[in-house]
Amino acid sequence: MPRLLSLSRAARLVGSTRGKLQKQVQDGEIASFEGKVRLSDLHKLYPQAEVEDTAMLDRVEEIIERARFKARSRTPLPTDKQSLLARATLLGDELALAKLDLNNYAFFIHKLKSRINQLGETSPAETSEILNKLTHWIEKELPRINDNPPQPNPLLVQDTMLRLITAQIHVYPSGHEFLLEGNTTLLEAGLSAGFALNYGCSNGNCGKCKAKLVSGQVKKTRNHDYSFSEAEKHQNYILMCSHTALTDLVIEADEAGTSGDIPHQTITAKVKKLEPIDSNVGVLNLKTPRTNRLRFLAGQRANLTINGSLSAELPIASCPCDDMNLQFHVSMNDDSAFIKHLLSNLKTNDEVSIDGPSGDFILDDNASNPVILLAMNTGFAPIKSLAEHVLTLAHAENIALYWFVSEGQTHYLRNQCRAWVDAFDSLQYYEFSLAGKLSTQKTQNTLSEQLATIKQQHPALDNCHVYIAGNSEFVDQCAEFFNTEAVPRLLTEIID
Repeated sequence: MPRLLSLSRAARLVGSTRGKLQKQVQDGEIASFEGKVRLSDLHKLYPQAEVEDTAMLDRVEEIIERARFKARSRTPLPTDKQSLLARATLLGDELALAKLDLNNYAFFIHKLKSRINQLGETSPAETSEILNKLTHWIEKELPRINDNPPQPNPLLVQDTMLRLITAQIHVYPSGHEFLLEGNTTLLEAGLSAGFALNYGCSNGNCGKCKAKLVSGQVKKTRNHDYSFSEAEKHQNYILMCSHTALTDLVIEADEAGTSGDIPHQTITAKVKKLEPIDSNVGVLNLKTPRTNRLRFLAGQRANLTINGSLSAELPIASCPCDDMNLQFHVSMNDDSAFIKHLLSNLKTNDEVSIDGPSGDFILDDNASNPVILLAMNTGFAPIKSLAEHVLTLAHAENIALYWFVSEGQTHYLRNQCRAWVDAFDSLQYYEFSLAGKLSTQKTQNTLSEQLATIKQQHPALDNCHVYIAGNSEFVDQCAEFFNTEAVPRLLTEIID
């Protein structure tokens, strides 16, 4: 039976992206079977893909060493070593079954030769001669097969090692899939992969992260206080925050697909630091409690309140995949009471109340379309959240980020953008500067010329998803430029 791989696992094996493989399936370059591809077809399409002899072994040693550190810390959680042992045992069972099949085939060949000889003894001369030739052919071919065994497929070798240190999780009904390493919980692995799985306390109390185990084996990593009903127990329900995967899994779990699926929350976070990036912009970093994190979708906003009275609504500049560490970009030239307090009185570990999230400036997570991101000044904040999220999902094959700044402003996180470019082949990054305000015709003409340059890079804009964030003049002019029938998704966000 041919080995079938999910697109996520296949992409990891050959060093590609899921979106690129998905496009190759759509273009007919590789066959798909219920969303999976054959390992043999993958090897033909990527013959240059080779096994890295030590990379995965190094990863196994790293996981085991981390487990030993946990053991020294007397953590109550099961170690990664136990998860590795369980997966190795399961792979050993598969190997034993494969060897049993080979023995059965060898026994069958032996019986086949005996049967042919018996038939040859009682058959007419002409038939007996044919059967004798068949017997001689079998005896001739068997040593040849044994003397020249086929070389193992390097992708099969690497996939076997990958299965030792990771488990593939398929989520229904969304069809999303992600990889889980070591003994990471299902919830943490899913959130880190960029998916908006439903959860509440993430500590085994509320039951909001419950999922139905359709197939595969799991292991409990922590005890939980939530009690399942008898019906849920019979249907194999588990808490994603309290279980890890020992094998590849299929689970049924709720996910947020729109902003309406995310509940409104009020939580208290603490200030990690307010870091001035340049003379105009500061980055506010907040940390939420582990058991009361903020659920949000990339590109959304939150309302921050200090001292019970000073408040401001700001875009969340960080990725939902790290919902304990929230980032906000603030204009240090703003003379509001909220900003003045941030700059003069805010200290590390001060409490900040967060209400939210709000807004519909969000990605279409299920689309692999090319993505165009345009930001002006601190409009980069929600664009940064979208960029980090789409890179985490690895759906889009092409992502183009364009950052405009007005006179006196800077591309204050250009090093971050350049680091993305170095790390992700799918991302392109470009900077533009505008001299003057967009209320003047001259600056509007300059912006039009710069947008025309972008249009040259995307001649037809076919199927591109476009996201624009900045002040109202910038958003209006860009939206008018990109508002064509070729663009199926165009979203804007005004940042004052």
